[in-house]
Amino acid sequence: MRNVDVLVTVITPAYNVGPWIGEAIDSVLAQTETRFEYIIVDDGSTDDTAEIIRGRAARDHRIRLIEVENGGSGAARNRALAESSAPFVAFLDGDDRWHPQFLKHMLETMHTAPPGVGVGYCHTRVMLESGQVVALRWQPAGRVDLDKQLVENNPPHNGSSLMIRRVCFDQVGGFDSSLPSAVDFEMWLRIATASNYPLMWGTRRYLLDMRLMRTGSISANRQRRFECLDKVIADYAPAMRRMHPGMAYLRPAVFAYRDGLDDFGDRWAMLARQAGTKALARDPWGRSLLAWNGAGRERRERLRAVREGTRNRAYKGMSGALRTAGRIGALRGDN
Repeated sequence: MRNVDVLVTVITPAYNVGPWIGEAIDSVLAQTETRFEYIIVDDGSTDDTAEIIRGRAARDHRIRLIEVENGGSGAARNRALAESSAPFVAFLDGDDRWHPQFLKHMLETMHTAPPGVGVGYCHTRVMLESGQVVALRWQPAGRVDLDKQLVENNPPHNGSSLMIRRVCFDQVGGFDSSLPSAVDFEMWLRIATASNYPLMWGTRRYLLDMRLMRTGSISANRQRRFECLDKVIADYAPAMRRMHPGMAYLRPAVFAYRDGLDDFGDRWAMLARQAGTKALARDPWGRSLLAWNGAGRERRERLRAVREGTRNRAYKGMSGALRTAGRIGALRGDN
């Protein structure tokens, strides 16, 4: 029987996140919305992750630790879903952290969203392994349908920024545990195509800090992620209705070129070109794709080096600006 006082099940799949799991847990316990249960699934960690979780659980009854053999984030999430029944679900990765208003704001968002919205998400700040915020990530706000999910290449960007209606999982099933990467993207696309709540709704509030490419993270293995992304796009792009399915390959192709995986870039560029050169030329990402695709491998190497230097300088500048803003806020007494 469901506890009627619990509105949200918070789920954290945790694997070897000892340096960060305490901060993630503390950000959940600091939520201003307190009507939640918290299930953490230790996915066979070999470091001190489980020990840290047990220490926090001993001090707060809302935390429940489930320990399983390593099976991946999809299987860990499914195990937690099977143990829960709250009307809303929110996932927080063990190396990310929420703003104290996350649950409160996302519940308000879900209660005021238009009909058909099954998933809401907030905006994301990017931080380094140290926890230092270095950038704000652009994400579309408002209504997001299947076409936009694919063309924008997963607008929420990560699973820690979302709140989902429990009924969506009841209707479409659990995460695909056979996927070593892109498991969250596949689920959001499945909800968009197979549930009664096919829409996402994005809010402009920055309520999540996401660790960027920390050592050992799933997203750090770009080759594996692109292999999984290739399968997911091929499965769902044919269901697009407003735009040509080739547009789903635009951003992945650019990302592949940027990361030096030219084989993926070339193949995805070919599929994107099926949308027509005029359609690509009208889109900023399409123009970027045409430039990368036409540059040739040797010139791409130089472009990558220039881009990497520019990005590092931008992160350094943004980091300094945010630190300065924080000091000014502290002097003014801003919250």
